[in-house]
Amino acid sequence: MKTSVKFLTVAVCTTLVSACATDPRTGQPSFQETFASKDPCSNNARNIGIAAGAVFGAILANQVKHSDSARIVGALAGATVGGLIGKDMDDRRCALSKIARQYDLKLKTSTVLANGAVVDDASLDKNKNAEAIKKSSVGMVVEVHEQAGSGGHFETNSDQLTEQAQRYFSAIADSYNERLAANNIQDPKAKADYIAQISKRKILLIGHTDDTGSSRLNADLSERRARTVAAYMEKRGIAKDSLYFQGAGEAYPVADNSSEDGRAQNRRVEIVEVADAEGFNRYLADRKPRYEFYRTGEAAAPAAIAQATPAAAPLVAAAPAKTTTAKPANNKPASKPTAPATAPTTTTTAVAAARPAAAAPAAAADGIDFGGAPFTAGGNVDIGQLASAKRATFSLISTAYADEPAIIADCSRDRPRIANSVKTLTDGKVYKTSEHLPGLYGKTWADIVNGHLIVLNKVAVLAGDGAAANLPEFKVYSGYNPSNSASAVPTLTATPAVNTYLGNKGVLYRMFLNGKGGLNCVDVVFANDGAAQAKSGRLLYSRSARLMSADFKPAINK
Repeated sequence: MKTSVKFLTVAVCTTLVSACATDPRTGQPSFQETFASKDPCSNNARNIGIAAGAVFGAILANQVKHSDSARIVGALAGATVGGLIGKDMDDRRCALSKIARQYDLKLKTSTVLANGAVVDDASLDKNKNAEAIKKSSVGMVVEVHEQAGSGGHFETNSDQLTEQAQRYFSAIADSYNERLAANNIQDPKAKADYIAQISKRKILLIGHTDDTGSSRLNADLSERRARTVAAYMEKRGIAKDSLYFQGAGEAYPVADNSSEDGRAQNRRVEIVEVADAEGFNRYLADRKPRYEFYRTGEAAAPAAIAQATPAAAPLVAAAPAKTTTAKPANNKPASKPTAPATAPTTTTTAVAAARPAAAAPAAAADGIDFGGAPFTAGGNVDIGQLASAKRATFSLISTAYADEPAIIADCSRDRPRIANSVKTLTDGKVYKTSEHLPGLYGKTWADIVNGHLIVLNKVAVLAGDGAAANLPEFKVYSGYNPSNSASAVPTLTATPAVNTYLGNKGVLYRMFLNGKGGLNCVDVVFANDGAAQAKSGRLLYSRSARLMSADFKPAINK
């Protein structure tokens, strides 16, 4: 076996020509000089790609024929494909470093690992296992930050690139152009291999903002801007069917918005390139917001029950609106609440007008009485350790967890944070990527609180990042009588905005009612294991000019 390793090392070094140095202690080729370079314009990633491809090729060859010659042939074949992928990565980093110098841009590059995790290159280079880790990488993330004193990439309150931004985004787009890269490959087979591999890649343009102003407007403007850059890349020769865009708004901060410097860091365009659909899906599933940078915000003042206002979209609206018909519920004892049968409904971002109960005009004037107690700030929301992205810290072995921010324990200090979905440039449709958490795939949940039936329809949470897959439907049936469920009419119907916070013990599903029926906000903690009843929950509502709290623990309606 030692002889085989020696032959493989020689084979790889032969492929690298003179890239391998000789280890004076053993007289054998050494990889140190080949892989240690941190210069963006070195052949580091190419050499790592060759070695990774060579090992893979040797393993395949060994399975076919147990001989050193077969291993060497397999290693050389694998090195060709691996080297092409690595070279493309090398060329991109090198080109981007030159563009950054030419246009005085602040660019940050990160590596996408095979498991979808993202690690910034500066942090990765400090790790002793960086070379081995890069062998498993499947892509790269580039953050393009605003130029100091330039006013940004876009015209004010517009999705139009400035003249300067058009110049540097043209140069950036050209570095991703597969045809330009393929023209530099002379060997016909190598060129065919490169084109076959590069045709599978996915490129996602993400627009980010700071947290000032309207979250809804920020998400929509950032989406239009991301689409503009994606369309610009298509004009520069990037295949349209490989391009995607997302308006993430304020949902994925990388710095504290309390300072101007932090807000400037958050206003950025991200270019995510992943080798294929499988890696792309893993990247999207692994993304988590950095909750530690979420600032608290005062909840909206309670509004009269009869006033209907537009609802914002959820954190991630990962599915387009679909028409669904609710199943008629079975009549069951009052001890187990049953959602009344309803007519067909359509999921929409508009909130239906709240309808006060005809027999209870006093409740309409003061909001619904849920029989709670005066609200006391604080308290625990037990979702375990809060999963959070920590890209600035190099941590790959264990999941990163954030300290619990103040907004988690108190929904009255939180506000909706809106990010639009990933969409395809080809047709603008939502790109569906993830499975749902167990039990949270569109089912109906219900509970009776002080004689009022509260029903949550279409509750769906994605498994990867714990984001809400769609807007839920929130209904209250005041003074609910199970014997009249077939003809029951809801006192309140709303489509609330939703924030979700994923922990290792559960997911906090937070709905913002904005004063409808006197309700301020509603928290429900769902278990991660598909349990049929929520772990805990709380309604925050106004009654007699006081903020009140009532327990709410819905179960799946059967």
